Amino acid sequence: MSLLRTALRPAARLRMVTAPVTIGVRHLSFKPIYTAESTVKGARNGQLTTKTGHLDLKLDMPKEFGTAGGPGTNPEELLGGGYAACFGGALGIACSELKLKLPSDTTITSLVSIGKKQPKGFQLAVELLVANTKFDSGDFDKAVNLAHEICPFTHALKNNIEIKTTKAN
Repeated sequence: MSLLRTALRPAARLRMVTAPVTIGVRHLSFKPIYTAESTVKGARNGQLTTKTGHLDLKLDMPKEFGTAGGPGTNPEELLGGGYAACFGGALGIACSELKLKLPSDTTITSLVSIGKKQPKGFQLAVELLVANTKFDSGDFDKAVNLAHEICPFTHALKNNIEIKTTKAN
């Protein structure tokens, strides 16, 4: 094998590993395990549906936005529920890796806040309240830190919004 071919071989492998994956019209840097499809018609006062049919939700703006409010949910509640569920799963994986037993009644409550951003627009912040882990402070901190390294919601949000994790009882 020529010296040039040998020198190029690792680079060729690297290009193959990092080649984007095309899903529909999107190019991803990883191979998806699953892709969820959700559609909203009518923005914050509309209807959210999923391709699977598992969600068909009325959306309404909260009264705090100066509206009449309504019976529907909102994007902040949806983000909070998704993040809490995902972080709970990541916490379970983290505890397994750390040889800690995560009680089945451990709960994650997500507080998603929205406020005005200067000079214009809006910004988010999230606080995750983790209850019933029965861990001492040291084990709790280790498990939460590892869970944040695992959780894809944390990966998407960290350095973009304020995220705080608190031990709740």
